[in-house]
Amino acid sequence: MEKWDACNFAVNDVELIGRECYGGLDLSSSTDITAFVLIFPPRIEEEKYIILPYFWIPEENMRLRVRRDHVPYDVWEQQGFLKTTEGNVIHYGFIERFIDDLGKKFHIKEIAFDRWGAVQMVQNLEGLGFTVFPFGQGFKDMSPPSKELMKLTLEKKLAHGGHPVLRWMMDNIFIRQDPAGNIKPDKEKSTEKIDGAVATVMALDRAIRNGGKGSASVYDERGVLVF
Repeated sequence: MEKWDACNFAVNDVELIGRECYGGLDLSSSTDITAFVLIFPPRIEEEKYIILPYFWIPEENMRLRVRRDHVPYDVWEQQGFLKTTEGNVIHYGFIERFIDDLGKKFHIKEIAFDRWGAVQMVQNLEGLGFTVFPFGQGFKDMSPPSKELMKLTLEKKLAHGGHPVLRWMMDNIFIRQDPAGNIKPDKEKSTEKIDGAVATVMALDRAIRNGGKGSASVYDERGVLVF
């Protein structure tokens, strides 16, 4: 987390208006946190990958979760780092409209999503004109961008603005590794919610595979990293 915190470079969403970016959508169960993360790839060598995360939680069960989980959802909501949807379950229509509005500000080229539970929202986002991309949660799909996220963090080539909800989720991650050295975030073994971290990994993959700085993918240039 010390390395992650060192990437606390300022992020100004106004300066990002019109920029190309890639989204990662990790839908929760209807009573939990939903995460949508945008990653803006660098346009020149000196720029960083910019992370712009958004989170939603049902309004009515937020207070209960604060008391039960001892997580400051209410503080984050007051500070503007977490949004609530009306009622005691996530209002997916509200999130769809929010993403639609983001699409009018930023050039969202693709949205990667976890297939689980996302069918209806994905169809609705397609209907709004977004390009959506199903993203597997196994080692094959998750390992390359997970390793790339580690590398970019160590090299301070990320800018996340110190977003506290995303930081909390990054700190919760348990990383599973297979015998071949592939890695992925493990939701079941992680200490708490990691939806934002998973959404970040998915968005980063699409940004990298689509060329980053307008060139070939870094995966193609030097292959997949092995740690």
